[in-house]
Amino acid sequence: MMTNRRRRQLWLRIHSTLALSLGFLFVLTGLSGSLNLIGPELDRWLNPELRVPPHPGAGLSPDQLMAAVRSAHPRRFGSWRLQFPASPDSPAVAWYDQPIETSGESYAPLMVAIDPYTGEILANRFWGHTFASWIHRLHSQWLLGGTGQTLVGLMGLALLASLVTGLWLWLPTSHRLRQALTVKPRAGFKRRIFDLHRVAGIYSLPILMTTVLTGLHLAFPSLLTTVTGTSDFGHHETPDTEEIAASSAISDTPLNLSQAILMARGLFPNAVVDSVTTPRTSNGMYRVDFRRPGEHHALTAVWVDPYSGQIRHSRNSVHFGRGQRFVNAIRPLHNGSLLGATGRTLGFLAGFLPLALYLTGMVYWLHKRRIEVARYCPRIPTEWSRRWRRHWPALKALPSALARAGAAQIAHITVTLVNKVLELWSQRQRGRPRAPTPPGPSQ
Repeated sequence: MMTNRRRRQLWLRIHSTLALSLGFLFVLTGLSGSLNLIGPELDRWLNPELRVPPHPGAGLSPDQLMAAVRSAHPRRFGSWRLQFPASPDSPAVAWYDQPIETSGESYAPLMVAIDPYTGEILANRFWGHTFASWIHRLHSQWLLGGTGQTLVGLMGLALLASLVTGLWLWLPTSHRLRQALTVKPRAGFKRRIFDLHRVAGIYSLPILMTTVLTGLHLAFPSLLTTVTGTSDFGHHETPDTEEIAASSAISDTPLNLSQAILMARGLFPNAVVDSVTTPRTSNGMYRVDFRRPGEHHALTAVWVDPYSGQIRHSRNSVHFGRGQRFVNAIRPLHNGSLLGATGRTLGFLAGFLPLALYLTGMVYWLHKRRIEVARYCPRIPTEWSRRWRRHWPALKALPSALARAGAAQIAHITVTLVNKVLELWSQRQRGRPRAPTPPGPSQ
């Protein structure tokens, strides 16, 4: 029968093995998650041309904006999704899902930024090729596509196991609870590092557990939706209703975007129009997405027949069941936006928690190994010492080698990020118009 001491040693071995082998991946995913949370702000800072100066009066109509997009891209046929500005200083964005330039990538749509007041094309970019979307791919897929998303999910399961084993190792007896929740003030270096690791882990456990459990759904979205019998509308996925063909042409002239939005708005007059999608084929339908009050992304949608003007289908988020509401709240809960500015701040800081736990745990582990080697090395039998003397220097240098390898990986990621920022900065400098030269004095 396994004693408590042996059981604790087993849990400690599992906890330390997961941290030493996958700790760097925990840190990478956490830091990239913090950067991903401020991705829109980073995108605006790196691309100031996307900032729209405020103009008096209303902006251009959806049809005028789409006319500007089609004039700039006359050979891109099929469906476009026009996403309206989220703020007065933001551009409208037209999305084209299947550009020929990125046909070999799994998901890299074209993003055309448009000035909503003048119709000027501000930028033509591909998702995944900008710094903000590159950070998103690094966080969610490790830049490996669908395989990377699966690996991120498996890494989340490993982090969950590490948190559970860490909680079990932390559990104190009733008379030592206060000691387990504080850092001993006059302790030595080794004990202070251990207390910092333990206290940081237990206080950050609710945030980390929430982040990991919600991240598992984002890595394996079909798992929870299958269990709850719901659908995930967080990625603007295409439901079966879009396969319904439009009716026969009753009107010789099909509806334009403004008319389709007007028809759809009749069902939801108090909702905000988030985007409108043009028909995919000649017998397709308009799709108008709405964001109702209190929603963090568009969950309500209406499908309008472009010929008859009839509403062929609608999806009202008010009628969602408990399971569907729970699934749709996972993404805002993961990035903290469910709690507003306070939640986003906590989500940003949560990305640094794996780094703090990794550093304190690694320092404590290395310090403990150094003391144990100094304490038990003279007690090694002579015959063992002679047999392993040739291998002992390599084994003794293994922790430092692992630390150097981890530092090299961190340096590689840092250099890649810096090069990406410098590349975007140089592109912005080349694309910035030069100030006109003042005229010289008259002769």
